[in-house]
Order: sequence, then structure tokens, then C-alpha cells
Amino acid sequence: MNKILNTILITGASRGLGANFAKVLANDGFKIIGVSRNKNELEKVINSLPNQTLNHDFIELDITNDQDVQTKLKHLNLYGLINNAGIANTKLLHEETNYDLSKIIDVNLMGSLNVSRIVIPNMIKNQNGKIINIASTLGYRPLPFVGAYSATKAALIQVTKSQSIELARYNITVNALAPGYILTDINREQLEGTAGDILKKKIPLKRFASVSELNPIISMLLNRDNTYMTGAVIAVDGGLSTSL
Repeated sequence: MNKILNTILITGASRGLGANFAKVLANDGFKIIGVSRNKNELEKVINSLPNQTLNHDFIELDITNDQDVQTKLKHLNLYGLINNAGIANTKLLHEETNYDLSKIIDVNLMGSLNVSRIVIPNMIKNQNGKIINIASTLGYRPLPFVGAYSATKAALIQVTKSQSIELARYNITVNALAPGYILTDINREQLEGTAGDILKKKIPLKRFASVSELNPIISMLLNRDNTYMTGAVIAVDGGLSTSL
């Protein structure tokens, strides 16, 4: 049964990449449901989206709370899911505490699995769906001080590949977007400082990306005509992942 569905769920939609993805895909004509723990900022984002006649919506939710995820998301009938929510810190890996590690793993990996686990059964019933996991170039080319974050993104890349195999029979495609260093309000101060100057030297294009440079890729990944692409990991990183 192939239903014509038009709704995309985006986690971490209250700011940064998630907020931008919501805007781009709403402009493409999709109904957006944004998910975040930050209700006030999330509501502002959803209310500012284009095509308000599509009745965009938001859900205040901690994706690390499996029971809450099940209660609030099990009714959804989605065309697409973007697992975007993520956190990072800057520590040497051997100095990470159990609390640090648990927090990063719970959000970046387990949170994505929690959400996917709940929405996939309806995608299977519909014999249709697209899942996009937001990984990172650091998932296969780590740098110092971001080992825990890199490990979770590496795991998410493997989740993407495994799910693409498991779900292909149901006409559900699973792909990953692996951004490099993208300037957002969250990291702008750091990337425009001395640390940013050092990082730029590692990037063949010698600059960071603007958020808008991901727009064509996210639109392509969710495009209805994109039906034969699954298990792919697309790097948008200025060449960082190809350099030594």
C-alpha cells in the first residue's frame, strides 16, 4: 500500500541546521513537524515557516526518553524523518566522564534510534518512507578533542547503512548527510576565532560553509523522484574528508 504522504518530522528543529531544514522543506511543499526540548524556540521556528496552510506543527520532546517518544510519536504517519538532534563537547577522549559519554551517546545515537524505532512501523505499513540521518565528516575523519562526538556519528553512519539494507524491501530509503564545519549561531563565535583559523587550513576550500549550502542536498534527499538512492553518506565539507 503506497499512500501519498506529505509530512516530515525533524528532530532538533528549534535552531541551527534543524531550523534551516524545516524552512527549506516547508518551502518545498512539505508539512513539517518539529521536535525539540526547547518549546519556546521551537514554536517560533514553526510559526515562521512558509506555507502555513500546510498546518505545520511541533512536539516538545526529549528524544532520549524512550517512553515519551513512544507516547508522543506513535500516531504519526510520515513521509520523511530527519534525525538531526545532536550535541557535542570538546574534551580529550580519555578525560570524558561516564556522564559525558552517556549524554552524548543518548542524544546522538540512542535518541535517533528511539525516534526511528517508533516511526518505522507505519512506514512499513505504507510501503514508503525516507529517513535521513545527520552524521558528520568527523564520523569517518576524527580530529582531537571531539572523539566522543565522532564515535557517535560513526555509529550513526553504520546505522544508516544497516537500516538501508533492512528496510529496502519496504520501499524505505535511508541515507546520511555528513556536514563538515557549518557556520551557525551556535558555533559562530568559536569558528570565527583563532581555533577556526586553524581548522580552515585543514579544509581544501579554506572556508566554512553557510547553512544555506546544505539546502540543495536536503531537498534532493527528500525529493519524491529520488527513489533509487539508499545507504549513501553524502559529505558536504569543502573537501575535508578527502584531504590528508
